[in-house]
Amino acid sequence: MMIGQLAASTGLSVRTLRFYADAGVLPAQGRSPAGYRLYGPDAVARARLVRTLRELGVGLDDIRRVLGAEASLQDIAARHAQALDAQIRLLRLQRAVLRAFVGSTDPEELERMTDLTTLTAEQRRRIVDDYLDAVFGDDPDTVADRLSMGAPDLPDDPTPEQIAAWVEVAELLRDPDFIATSRRMAQRARAEGPQPDVAQFEVGKAVGTLAGPAARAGADPASAQARAIVERLEALGPTPAEDRNRVADRIEAFTDRRIGRYWTLVGIVNGWEPSQAPDDIIDVWEWYARALRAHA
Repeated sequence: MMIGQLAASTGLSVRTLRFYADAGVLPAQGRSPAGYRLYGPDAVARARLVRTLRELGVGLDDIRRVLGAEASLQDIAARHAQALDAQIRLLRLQRAVLRAFVGSTDPEELERMTDLTTLTAEQRRRIVDDYLDAVFGDDPDTVADRLSMGAPDLPDDPTPEQIAAWVEVAELLRDPDFIATSRRMAQRARAEGPQPDVAQFEVGKAVGTLAGPAARAGADPASAQARAIVERLEALGPTPAEDRNRVADRIEAFTDRRIGRYWTLVGIVNGWEPSQAPDDIIDVWEWYARALRAHA
């Protein structure tokens, strides 16, 4: 058939068919005495396949390989689908970054957000691992294990809130002062021996139950009410009254609002169900520490 007949059978323009012929994916079987291209009966199906693959974004080189039996259509389709998946993930990230930036007028913030969110999953994980290495070194540590298992993991289709949270947590993990504070806490935890026993965990829960309402109500840590709470908590655990300053020292050493902020951010990035705000918990423990010192 002539190229015009092929165009009528496939719905493709003569110009497109000539382009495909010149590219080697739709070669003519011969030429007429007048020099016009001639195509065989299989050209219709071949042209339609080329058109479909091009509409799906498959390149001419891959199409030539498929038509030349150098690669299977299934393999090319699978590889191209993977490439599209990667592009879709990137487009979703870019969309979320732009939505998260709406309302800001700082171009440096947009640059920072773009740099931190277009990292690969492995590069994002490296930020967490570098922080853990800087804080805990090569020594095994249950806290390090918990941080590693609960590391922020940005989803493929993040919300603007998750993008903003990831940027903040990444900057926090690379903040030298935050790293130094975390290292001091880790070193003190190692120096003070094994993890607390079950009784101390029960005391920890009771602090929220007993001291929480008083702290939120603005009770004076030096008041008789605070003393009664301290004594009730001591009755639950192994800490004698003469060690109240030591207990307060430990609470203050391990109470850092940036640590609480870190877990809030991780929860947002990972899509965890929201729980009690870390700042509320820290407020209660700080109030309890002041009450311990007031009645030492």
